[in-house]
Amino acid sequence: MGIRYAVHAYAWTTSWSNETLHLIAHAKALGFDLIEIPLMEIEKIDAAAIRAAAADAGIGVCASTACSEATDPTADDPGVRRRSVEYLKACVEATARMGATTFSGVVYSAIGRRITGFPEQRHWDWAAAALKETARHARDLGVTVGIEPINRYESFLVNTCDQALRLRELIGEPNVAVHLDAYHMNIEEADFRGPTQKAAPYLCHFHLSESHRGAPGTGVVDWDGIFGALAEAGYAGVAGLESFCEVSPAMAAATCIWRRLASSSDDLLREGLAFLKRMEAKHFAQA
Repeated sequence: MGIRYAVHAYAWTTSWSNETLHLIAHAKALGFDLIEIPLMEIEKIDAAAIRAAAADAGIGVCASTACSEATDPTADDPGVRRRSVEYLKACVEATARMGATTFSGVVYSAIGRRITGFPEQRHWDWAAAALKETARHARDLGVTVGIEPINRYESFLVNTCDQALRLRELIGEPNVAVHLDAYHMNIEEADFRGPTQKAAPYLCHFHLSESHRGAPGTGVVDWDGIFGALAEAGYAGVAGLESFCEVSPAMAAATCIWRRLASSSDDLLREGLAFLKRMEAKHFAQA
């Protein structure tokens, strides 16, 4: 079947709502198999409308989020930790209602949070407890929950594949998976092939992002290492572009895009998708 390619809706918009439903058909027209719907503004998510638009376009859907300070599973305040579980469960329910089976991202702590010193065991335990309850709820709805390691400037807790696997073991639920991102790996990992090999048995999603978040193939990511490992594992899951071209106030803090990386988002995505498919063809033919 091969890899199924997704595109993050933030390639075009900084806020998902019914005003952006047209992007679902647009993603299909550009050649993508799925569109990744962001759930950060869960109150704006119309899951039934997303499901209907995806069915009309003939495209799949997956979902992701990044917890905020108000929904932080590792917060010192137990009330915030409780709200984090309520929020993550709502995300899982929205994921299922839109017809998706994968919900992933920064689901273990507030994005951008910094602490004094190294994480303590309590942070790991709090994250694991929240995600265990979330995963059990998700299992009943047929949803897999993915842990995405991100770089040190965006998370204090899970920066590497090994740390994601550690948290997965602490959670101890069968529907918890790993979601890698090459952009973050370029900052945190010693190489690309090794972590991809480690994650492969548990991988639910892979953001195939370039080192500067531009089009894959135009930076320093070791794409041969990644695709070689995916081919060895016979990976046939979801991999997606999380690339950005436009600067906006809403996304500036998270993406830190201060220059134009392509002539347009569509050009970046076309170029990137074509490159990734060439890499897949090259390595999977050799496997």
